[in-house]
Amino acid sequence: MRFGSSRLSLKARLIWSYLVILAAGGLVTSLVGTWIVSSTIMMQARRAVDHDFATIRTVYEQQLQALKLSVEFAAGGSAVRDYLARGAAGPLSAYLEQVRRDAGFDFICLTDQQGRVVFRVSRSGRSPENASSLGVVQAALAGKVAAATEVVAPGRAGGAGMEGMALMAAAPVAPSGAGGALYGGVLLNGNFEIVDHVWELLFRGERFQDVDRGSVTIFQRDVRISTNVRTAAGDRAVGTRAPGQIGAAVLGRGEIWRGRAFVVKDWYISEYAPIRNYAGEAIGMLSVGILESTYAAIRDQVTLSFFGIATAGFLLILGVTYYMIRNITRPISEMVAATRNIIAGRFDQEVRSNSPGELALLAESFNAMLKSLSQMKADLEEWGRTLEEKVKQRTEELVAMQARVAQAERLASLGMLAAGVAHEVNNPLGAILALTGLTAEDMPKSDPNRENLEEVIRQTERCRDIVKGLLEFSRQSKGATEPIDLNRVLQDTLSLVGKQALFFNINVVCRFEPQLPPVIADRSQFQQVFINILMNAVQAMDERGTITIETRRNAAENAVEAAISDTGQGIPPEQIGRIFDPFFTTKEGGRGTGLGLSIAYGIVTSHHGRISVQSDLGKGSTFTVRMPAEVAVPVR
Repeated sequence: MRFGSSRLSLKARLIWSYLVILAAGGLVTSLVGTWIVSSTIMMQARRAVDHDFATIRTVYEQQLQALKLSVEFAAGGSAVRDYLARGAAGPLSAYLEQVRRDAGFDFICLTDQQGRVVFRVSRSGRSPENASSLGVVQAALAGKVAAATEVVAPGRAGGAGMEGMALMAAAPVAPSGAGGALYGGVLLNGNFEIVDHVWELLFRGERFQDVDRGSVTIFQRDVRISTNVRTAAGDRAVGTRAPGQIGAAVLGRGEIWRGRAFVVKDWYISEYAPIRNYAGEAIGMLSVGILESTYAAIRDQVTLSFFGIATAGFLLILGVTYYMIRNITRPISEMVAATRNIIAGRFDQEVRSNSPGELALLAESFNAMLKSLSQMKADLEEWGRTLEEKVKQRTEELVAMQARVAQAERLASLGMLAAGVAHEVNNPLGAILALTGLTAEDMPKSDPNRENLEEVIRQTERCRDIVKGLLEFSRQSKGATEPIDLNRVLQDTLSLVGKQALFFNINVVCRFEPQLPPVIADRSQFQQVFINILMNAVQAMDERGTITIETRRNAAENAVEAAISDTGQGIPPEQIGRIFDPFFTTKEGGRGTGLGLSIAYGIVTSHHGRISVQSDLGKGSTFTVRMPAEVAVPVR
């Protein structure tokens, strides 16, 4: 196909491209939708068949139970035994006939202890010649009450006899079968009461295209003996057979068969299950089905409706698309001239369009783009100035950081100096303690100055302990690890810092779990960890409040935990992630270097442990140190 202009050709190409995409997408969507609808409808049909089969199975079992209860009641009473004892054949016959009529039996028989029939009542000659070999009768002779479906040989009626299938129940007349057995049954051959009752219960006489919407059938082996299915002539399809594959599955392998089945003259969605005798042998089948054409009609109607709606939508979208593409392609030539001027470098012009709709919006967008470029240039200049200010600010922060590093180094030097002074003070303290002790020993107990000397000894020992703790903390360590008890380390740390003035208004609560497993760590380094956390907690509380120290064993992770909680101001949520950063501090200038928690974090992680924090703003914070138990880890 050829077009008279390039504009028309572009429009055609756009329309055909969109048409192909729309057709392909619509076709796929329609096919998938049709498959989903069909699958859903047929799945619903299968579920309905499952429900209907459960109903016929229940009715069938209830019929058996009703027969069983009737036989058990008649055999367990005294009437049968009394009539037998007195040899009253007439009253016994009348009694059994009444039982037969009330329970709906076709026949009731009484046997002796060897299973020989000694008395029989039946309806129209419908009774078996001999049923002593059946499972339910044998069970009754053994003292049990039993009910099942059995294959029997009916007695001759009208000069003809044939094998049949019956619902049978039997019960012993006396305990242990001493008086024989009473059994009765309902022949299923040509008996349509059960199938008609279930059919009316499930389908309520519904028909589709002059065919019953549902089928209910009882088979003897694979031959229909009771059914509501009709032949082409309108008669019940008694004597017809089930398909061979269904008989092989249900009777041969004892399976439940579900699926499409051709029943006499129509397709049904059916379910077949075996009917078993008392011995467990498959002697027949129970079947229920729903006419497939009822669901197929619904499926076809929904599918046609779906395709009709899809076709209408496709045509509508095609028309709208043609209109939109025509309006889009018409003013393109008007834009070409303007874009060529812009390509030539003339950016000071504006694109104007008198055309309504999309082109006017495009012109407005183009002009807005020119304004945005001008604004972007101004923004870049402003960002340049802002960048210079940020560089200046970062430089000032770096200078402040260097000052804090220098302060940290001065503090480290001061610590070393304090350690040296403590070492020098320790010697005269020892001499004072020794001389004072000797003097106190030589003084009599009645001397009033003895008490003063003893107080001097106690205070000197206190000074010695303080100096000893300071020396142990300041002693340089090369990272030698050993098994340590966190409870002991925390106690030593509290002894070291608890006498400082900062702790005078601090209430320390200790909850140490006894017999904690040891952890492999450097004792002095972990004293520094806990001192840093405690000092941070005291400063957060403005030197007034409660510190709670808790140790526990984490059995799930084979770890030991130490949690230190304060009642201070808490940490803002936006600062939680930075508190372990070097030189980061929330304190006022001069109250901290921002290195304490960073150092504590480095020490704990170098020992393969973890340190974490939880904080509620205005309520306080909790720092938790978690160390692996009894795992020797080299310190980096």
